[in-house]
Amino acid sequence: MKVLLMENNLILSSRIRSSLLGHEVKTGTQYGGEEVVLINVEQFPIETIKLLKEAGAKVIAYCGHKNTKLIQRARELGADMVVPNSQIVQAGNLL
Repeated sequence: MKVLLMENNLILSSRIRSSLLGHEVKTGTQYGGEEVVLINVEQFPIETIKLLKEAGAKVIAYCGHKNTKLIQRARELGADMVVPNSQIVQAGNLL
C-alpha cells in the first residue's frame, strides 16, 4: 500500500515509518495518488483533509489528545480516522 506521511518531526516520523514496514511510505506534502495519507493536523492546514478526500485518499489525521477542537474539526472535514499521537506511532495497526 502506498502511504503519504505528512509529518515534520523527524523522531515521530521515524517511529511512524518503522510501524509501516511492508508499505511504500513517502514523507512530504505533495499528494501523488497514495491510497492513505497520514497527516499531523497540528503542523499542516486542517483544510488539507478536505482536498485529500476529494482526490480520493483515505485520510488518517492525528494530533495531541488534548486538542479536542482540532480533533472535532478533522472529523467534520471528513477524515476517515482521527487518532492521538500515541496511536499514530502504531500506524501499521491502523491500516
